[in-house]
Formats: sequence, structure tokens, C-alpha cells
Amino acid sequence: MINRVKSGILYGIEGRLIEIEVDLSRGMPSFSVVGLAGTEIKESKERVRSSINNSNLVFPNGRIVVNLSPADLKKDGSYLDLGICMGILRNKISKTDEELMKIAFLGELSLDGSLRSVNGILSIVISLKKYGIKSIYIPIDSYYECHEVEGIEIIPVKSVKECLKVVSMPSDEYESFIEKRYADLNTIIEEKTREFDEKKIYTDDFYYIKGNSFAKRCVEISVSGGHNLLLIGPPGTGKTMIAKSIRSVLPELDNSEKLIVTQIYSAAGKLNNISGLMKERPFRQPHHTTTRLSIIGGGINASLGEITLAHKGILFLDEIPEFNRHTIDAMRQPLEDGYINVSRINNSFNYPASFTLIATANPCPCGYYNTDKICTCKQSEIERYKNRISGPILDRMDLFCEVGEIDYEEFSKNNSEMYSSCEMKKRIELARNVQYKRFSKGMEDKDNNISLNSEMNSELIYKYCILDKEAQKTARKLHNKYNLSNRSYLRILKVARTIADLENRERIGESDIIESFSYRKAYYKYFSKIY
Repeated sequence: MINRVKSGILYGIEGRLIEIEVDLSRGMPSFSVVGLAGTEIKESKERVRSSINNSNLVFPNGRIVVNLSPADLKKDGSYLDLGICMGILRNKISKTDEELMKIAFLGELSLDGSLRSVNGILSIVISLKKYGIKSIYIPIDSYYECHEVEGIEIIPVKSVKECLKVVSMPSDEYESFIEKRYADLNTIIEEKTREFDEKKIYTDDFYYIKGNSFAKRCVEISVSGGHNLLLIGPPGTGKTMIAKSIRSVLPELDNSEKLIVTQIYSAAGKLNNISGLMKERPFRQPHHTTTRLSIIGGGINASLGEITLAHKGILFLDEIPEFNRHTIDAMRQPLEDGYINVSRINNSFNYPASFTLIATANPCPCGYYNTDKICTCKQSEIERYKNRISGPILDRMDLFCEVGEIDYEEFSKNNSEMYSSCEMKKRIELARNVQYKRFSKGMEDKDNNISLNSEMNSELIYKYCILDKEAQKTARKLHNKYNLSNRSYLRILKVARTIADLENRERIGESDIIESFSYRKAYYKYFSKIY
């Protein structure tokens, strides 16, 4: 007798449908799993056996062969435990084979028969919906993660015994059970969400950062258009404080962004179970000793790197020259394309990596080169220090901001509300709405694949970055005088487009081009002698 049930596994950050075939036959007692199963899945034999016995159910005393289809897909993790268990206990499920083919079972088993949550369950649920699955049984602790997914019925259960009971319930009894279970869990979600929101207080606010209005303006432009930003200055001037305060002005994720970011964090096992879909944009701050694989992703299990965890958010590299140069250079392609392709011998994963890079740097090892204080570094040491950031990476930065020390008079002034985080966030959201409308109405031109000015390709730049006559003259002079590379010039146009959007102007004016170029002065001051 062959029993068939459906389940799924995590593959990269997406899910794959797995059909479990269980052959129960007479013979010498044995239990084998075939179908390119990894170590964790082979270990599931003992979890399934113990959970059935400890649930006061009878484990079949005969020859059991479990086949996982498709057989050419490597399967790892404990996702299939519940599916294998249900396949073995098929005779206790009062549903037809046709009905059972529209149901999937997903979850890890404990030895006592209870269910444990698994990483990446949101991605699997979304993928199984695309495969035509109508209902999916999951561990109760995983419900918080995927309760907002529409178009598929989520049935949270506590144990193997409860799963068998619920799947075989008459329709009226089943509806009563589901209604009560949802009510109980949704009450918990509301309470936990309220507690989470109350604790979500940012201590870093731009209002409390004295002076540095130029740096605050740079941040406003950077976040509005998703432009990469490098803050340069001596120690103690507030570079790190400015960068950390960016969290307080990040707009919330839209619906499509919530889904993909939550999938990423679910696959990485970094999701708050109670939060459901993530609402806040990621802000990742790896230490400079972090390895290349941790930043980029990869390794034996093709794990997610910091650039993927920062998707649709901020990747903050404090003291970027202290990072390994090869690690930083590996970010060239993701910074340009918005994704990273991790290839292994048997498979290849395409991970999203569309993030805004915020970095800080001292001008030299001692930190006081080109400042009022005495620099104690030799010229060779200064050049070696600057050379830790390669030319191609500098060419991918849109904004260069020099953060200097402020005098006592500036420090003692009361800050303007104009540069409080609240006011900055309002302007940023308005500028982003302008961009969303611009790119969303170009569906026939496939402009809807992007949402920010920084993501425009050459075609869209020439379509939307329209300069008036005076701006064209100024742009020509700057291009010829400073011998700008094509990439640098296009990035100046993108930044100018964002500046115009902040002022809600359709065309880019001369002042927009001049201001955009002014954010490259720090580059010429500190790096032009080397590159």
C-alpha cells in the first residue's frame, strides 16, 4: 500500500513542493528514506517513530520505505517530519486521496509528539499556495509568522495527535475548532504587537545632533532616493551618531516589501515570531572583523549574508577602511545590480540585495588629516589607509559628506525643528511617494520593477532626469572640468533627480545639479590625489 501526502522544504529563500510517498508492506521491520535526503531528514526516522509511540499510536511493524519527490532535489532540514508521520498514519485520516492532495503538512516533530516551528515557513507557505495547495497544517508557534498570508488556509496544531484529530473532523466541528483557535492566537498577537510597539522607541533623533546641517541634508537625500553615502571626518564629530539616527527617518515597508523582507528573515531564522510581517526597514551594522561570507553570503549551506539581510533597508559599515578590502570589493556587483548570485556545485541561488550603503571613514589612521589639528601620519601611511577603499567602490558612492567639528556657539544653539527626525521623515515620505507614482505608472515600460531613483538604469535616467537649459550648461561644464566617469555623471543626475523630487519639481534645475555635485567635494578633497 502506497500513501501520498504533500509537504515542502526551503530552497534558498523560496519554498518547493515535496510529494511524500510512503510504502507500507509486510516483511522484516525496517524504515528507510530515499530521494536525495540530507542528514537531518534521515534523522527524522527516529523522531517520527518516537513521536508516534509517545502519542499512544501504533507504529507499523513492517517494512517502510519513504520516497521524497522530486528525487533530484537535495532536501535538508526538519520540514518534512509531520508529512512523513501523516503518510505513515494515513489509515487514520478520514479523507479521500483527492482531498488529501490539496493539503500539505509541515513542521518538526519532538520525541513526545508535539510540533516545533521551522525556519522559512513563510516562504514555504507562499510557494505551496502557488502549487495549488488549499490548506496547510503547521506548528502552532509558526502561525504568528504567516498568519497574514491570504489565499491559503493555515491550520495551526500543537501535536501529531491533534493534527490527526483536526484533519478528520466533520466540517461543522472543524469550523468551530478553527474559529476558536484563530481567536485565541489573534488575541496573543494583538497583545504582543502592542508591547513591541511600546518598546519601539528610538533614542537617536536628528534633533539632538548639534550643527552638521550639511550632513543632515545629505542623509535626507540619501534616504529619499536610496543613494549610497560616505561620511568622512575626524574622530568624535558624530559620524556614527548621524548614521545610527537614520533608523528614525526610514519609511515603513510597503506591502510587497514587507513580504520579501519577512521571507528573508524567516529563512535566516531571525524573525520575531509574534511580529508577523515585518514593518520596519532593516538596519544592519556588521563589525569590521566580519568575514566575507557573512557579508556576501554563501558557504556550504549557501547562507544569507548581511547584504541580503539589509534588502530594502540600510547596510551601515562603520569605519569602512578597517574592513577587509576583498570583502568590500565583493559588494561591487550587488551595489550595481541589487542582487547576489550564490553558486554551488549542484545549485545556484539568487538572493535579493537592494540596499542603501551608509559608511563612515576617518581621513587617515590618526584621524586628523586635512583638519585644524596636527596629523601625525606619514604621507605613505595616509595613502595606504585611503587605498583600503578601492576606486570602483568609491565610484559607487553617490554622496560624500565631510563631517567637521563645531564650535561652542553652534553647539549651544537650539536646533531647528526642520531637521528633527519627525520632520525629515515627512519630507522623505513625500519624496518617495513622488518616485513611487513616477515608476508605478510605467507598467508597460516595466518601470514598476523599481521604486527609487537610485535604482534607475541608463534608459530611465534619460527618460526621467530631464534638465532645463541652465542645468544642461552647468552639467556640461562640471563634466568637462572634472573629467567625470560615466558612472559618476549618471549618479550626479540621480541625486539631482531626488533633490528635485524633495522640492516637488518636474524638471531638474541648475540649483539641483550644483547641489548634487557639491556632495562630491569631499571625494576630491580626500581621494582625488590617489584615484
